[in-house]
Amino acid sequence: MSHVQYLDELVKEYLLFRGFSQTLRSLDNELKIDKDKGFRVDRLVDQVVSHIQTFDLVGLRELWAHLDKRIFAHLPHTLLPCVRKLETSILRLYVVNTIQTNKPDKLVEFFEKMAQELQSQAEWREWFILPYLKGMEENSSFAMYFTRQWQDTLLVSLHNFFAVVFQPSFLQSIELPTLASYRDEASKIARLQEDNELLRARLSALTTSDQPSLEHLVVPDPPPPSHLMDDFYNIAQEAPSSESQLKSLKTILFGLGGGLPTSPILGRRATGGAASASPQPSPIAAQAPSSNNHGGTSVFTHSVARRTSSQAPAEEKKRTRSSSVASMSSRNSGEHIPVKRLVQTSASTTRQSRSPTKIRPQEEPMSLAKVEVTSDKASFLLLGQEEYSEHRAVVTHAVFNPSGTLVASADTDGVVKLWSPSPSPKTQSGVVVKSAVTALEWLPRGERFLLLATKAASLRLYDSRDKKTVWETGPDSCPVLKDQRIMGVRVSPGEGSAVISVAPRVRPQGTSTPPAPPSLHTIDMKSLKIESSYRLDGGVVNGCIMNHNGGLLVCGCNDGSVRIIDLRCPDVIASWPAHQGEVFTVRLSPQENNIYTIGSDNRFACWSMAQTGARVMDHVLHDRAAGPFLVGVGSGGTGRSVLLRPYGPLFALHQDGEHVLTCSPTGPIVYKVGENGLEQVLQVGGHRSPVVTVDWCNALQCGTSVAAALDGSVTVATLMRQ
Repeated sequence: MSHVQYLDELVKEYLLFRGFSQTLRSLDNELKIDKDKGFRVDRLVDQVVSHIQTFDLVGLRELWAHLDKRIFAHLPHTLLPCVRKLETSILRLYVVNTIQTNKPDKLVEFFEKMAQELQSQAEWREWFILPYLKGMEENSSFAMYFTRQWQDTLLVSLHNFFAVVFQPSFLQSIELPTLASYRDEASKIARLQEDNELLRARLSALTTSDQPSLEHLVVPDPPPPSHLMDDFYNIAQEAPSSESQLKSLKTILFGLGGGLPTSPILGRRATGGAASASPQPSPIAAQAPSSNNHGGTSVFTHSVARRTSSQAPAEEKKRTRSSSVASMSSRNSGEHIPVKRLVQTSASTTRQSRSPTKIRPQEEPMSLAKVEVTSDKASFLLLGQEEYSEHRAVVTHAVFNPSGTLVASADTDGVVKLWSPSPSPKTQSGVVVKSAVTALEWLPRGERFLLLATKAASLRLYDSRDKKTVWETGPDSCPVLKDQRIMGVRVSPGEGSAVISVAPRVRPQGTSTPPAPPSLHTIDMKSLKIESSYRLDGGVVNGCIMNHNGGLLVCGCNDGSVRIIDLRCPDVIASWPAHQGEVFTVRLSPQENNIYTIGSDNRFACWSMAQTGARVMDHVLHDRAAGPFLVGVGSGGTGRSVLLRPYGPLFALHQDGEHVLTCSPTGPIVYKVGENGLEQVLQVGGHRSPVVTVDWCNALQCGTSVAAALDGSVTVATLMRQ
């Protein structure tokens, strides 16, 4: 990923050449606030250190959450323990810095803000005493963390961890744009040309020889690579020098999540008396810079140690010879051996085949009955399921907060419940509004504020911690909401504004005043004033989703189309017909390269974000995955059925982007998204009436899902990824 910054410069040069000065300025402004820092390892580490030194806890948490969502979530699951331990160590470094700089107010602020998240973690239990402890630098349990050796070692390890995870082999599940993958394509072409030249030479030697033989071409397998003493320290900058070296790094990384002893840089506490202040160094600490050996020199003055690669050309030659023999043998036997890449492992191959990345031409939708199940076992296991039965009406929404500690559920009677899903469902608070809840969303930056909208066009921000309403607006205070109903709400990533989709209410016959057209409004979250309005010709936005920076809004409309709106203009930059009927739910893939939609035609579709309108796949789901949902009203002989419009999401994506959770008449169903379509891997079940909305929490290693049904029941299922 080191070439991303060079690509940025190429794009700037092109914009300048074309005279797109306004676009160039916009690009420069967005690059200044880029959290990825161009995937530059040194800049990312500098940013972490800057947040720690300036006591910016909010910025530190936002940066790590961004990396967790964009990068760490796509790593192998065996690496999750390593990521979490690094996060713990960074937070401990923040605490140590507040003590060493004599900032007791920042120390108390840290534990006040993080208490709810850290109090359940055993490794933080002893740290809550620090604000009341004197001489903690000499305490045997904390002395190690105040040494320069531990702090420098942590930063070196963080630097090398970033260098490893930014390798293309670990980020194969993140589909790069065509412009960013030019280097891989050029390397592939160069390797193919070298293989062709070598094959021509071998063929010429065989045809001119009197007694052709292949024995001189067979070479023994190269010896296994030597053991690396340091988990991350001996990594050569960004690119390994050979295939065997890369495989060695993968082996070490997978080992980190599988039971290796915890090193001091990851937060291991010493056990013992005075000797605990100088614990036994781990292999990483043995080679990391320390204050004793380098006079307190900063970690950034030391370069990462480079492995010797003197045997790389020989190994490459052996690999090429072996591939030549295999190719010639396959030609004689009539079999075709596909061309192999330089780096091809079972793990990477598996990740490549999990998500549809190549755009297929428009074709007839494929029924699920035609999709052959190829997996030997399900990729998810149902560990447990419990029911939350506090609602007496149809539940329209059931959504997790960002950390998964609370669920907010709302029904058509206007009752909103906030409850904890584990260890057993328990109500924490609630609020009652005047009409059916049509939109429910947690603010993305925290776990505290909940934004809810109603069919009567009222909008309310609720504080789940203080259990009170922060502000409320409606038709009386906001004229654009008069005689309207709110169809959906989406909060920007910065929480500064929210986009509201409105449609006219059904007016009595004989009313002379024409209703206001369907439109989108951007409202300021602090002043509650309308910033901008946009009218959509011929469509009502049923559901929408923003990209990571809040610049683009992807809308699913009731005319069956998908529209992409640039909120900075605002203007529709792309639109295409997606479904026969209404589009109910739209979602972006974790890499934001694909758009997933579900419509009233009971189809689940995937569209390319880069080539707008290009269909990646389109499948007919199981019966009643998207309705129709019929609700009985009245009693006695006057009972009748009413068609219920779904307001909540009809499907939810797993954080890996490879699995989708859908509604069904008997409970949610998990599908795997593959190159050939959808494959059912688990039928969760657990409902007596049709499920109308689902959500999937990925904050924990064991994913938890919620599903709400027409009878008002909500089930919580714990799903484990195999």
